[in-house]
Formats: sequence, C-alpha cells, structure tokens
Amino acid sequence: MNKRRLLKLADLLEADAKNKTGIKFDLGLIARKAPTADRPYHEDFSPREPIPVDCGTAACAVGLACISGAFAKSGLSYSISRDNGLMPKYRRPDGKTFSQWTSATTAFFGITPDECQFLFTQWRYPVGKTTGAIGERYVAKRIRNFVAGKVAPQ
Repeated sequence: MNKRRLLKLADLLEADAKNKTGIKFDLGLIARKAPTADRPYHEDFSPREPIPVDCGTAACAVGLACISGAFAKSGLSYSISRDNGLMPKYRRPDGKTFSQWTSATTAFFGITPDECQFLFTQWRYPVGKTTGAIGERYVAKRIRNFVAGKVAPQ
C-alpha cells in the first residue's frame, strides 16, 4: 500500500469539499460534465477537451486524483475515449503503463482490487455518503482509517 499517495488523496478530497467552486463529487462516475440548467444530465468530455477542476465537472475520488494534476509527477494521468469516457492512466518509472480503472488505481495506490472497490466504488458506501462535500469527507475518512489499519474490506 502506498500510504503517502492515499493520504495525499484524502487531503485533496477534504480540500475540495471545502471549495465551493470545486468539483461536484459523485462516487458513481469517474469524471463527466456536471448537469446544468440547459443540460440536466451528465455528459462525457471529448478527447481533446480540457477538463476543469471546478463545479462544471462531476468526478469521483479517482477522477479528482487524475484531473487535478496533484499526482502527475508520480505518473497518474488520464485518457479519454469516445467509447469509455475518462479512464485513469498510470505510467510507472520503469515505463509499464496501466490504462484501465482497476489496474491503474490498484497499481498506483499499491492496493488489491478488493481494497480498490472498498475505497473507491459507490456500492461499498452507505446511501447519502457518495455525493457532494459529505461524500468527499466520508471517502477521505475511510481512506485515513484504511491506512491506519482501522478498517478493511469485508
């Protein structure tokens, strides 16, 4: 487990939860355009479109990690395809690249697929704890408790 990266993500989530103009947190998607009055549904970003880290973007914890640039020097980025939308991409120092959600996330954070689901998938959280600032704080708290050995996947 890469504790430093996980705790940095928890810090990022907590900071974004305090930022009224930050992303619209939604653990049910990676990163999409947030609904607006003119467009009452989420929409994918196009492959060449820059993704803003503001209230025009809805993203999960992994999506925020990818689009924020906070982990870029460590090799975490993203790609966008018309078929799959935004996907995390992790390039290790040895050049090996992981470009799917589970493989990139598990490799980057040094966790198992089950731990990845426990920390980052919507269905592993209580209803009401997967969106907005409440969701960001809840996910950050789970990450911190996981790193401290207080919680684990069941």
